[in-house]
Amino acid sequence: MRTIKIVFFLLLFPLVCSAQFIGIGAQYADAKDKGNDFQFAASASYPTWHKKNPLNSFISSGIDYTGGSSPVAGLNLKPIQLTSFISESLFNENKATILVGCDAGYLFNFRHGKDGIVITPNVYFDYKFFFVKAGYDFNVTGGEQQFFVRAGFCLGMGTIKSFVKTRIW
Repeated sequence: MRTIKIVFFLLLFPLVCSAQFIGIGAQYADAKDKGNDFQFAASASYPTWHKKNPLNSFISSGIDYTGGSSPVAGLNLKPIQLTSFISESLFNENKATILVGCDAGYLFNFRHGKDGIVITPNVYFDYKFFFVKAGYDFNVTGGEQQFFVRAGFCLGMGTIKSFVKTRIW
């Protein structure tokens, strides 16, 4: 088991080092028929495809970890995060960042619930070092779902935009 943890850490280390968003905070989850839960949340992601397009969107990959007793908690590897910043002017003219997206990944639920493919439509907002993300997790394989609101500290687009003038393209 120790060898598996070391290999897993070595595989995740490059992802965290190249991340363009790193967030740490708390998550409130309201699972249907399972009750409410406050839990620790951490995430990292980086863009994998970011070319100018009429939908003002980009694709990222990342990882989320939530620790708690909700049925959709655990380590979620997200190879596809389709995100839109809605409009160039909204992104370029404001210090805050608003993103609308849908993530797809595989959840490793270490304590309870079921492992499986999770799809998460969400809305993300950040300003300087703070972020809020709200969405709905669907564990398609396990048949579990929950609404969540996550808030915390981040190093990401909002942080960069507060120090230098940025342009999306």
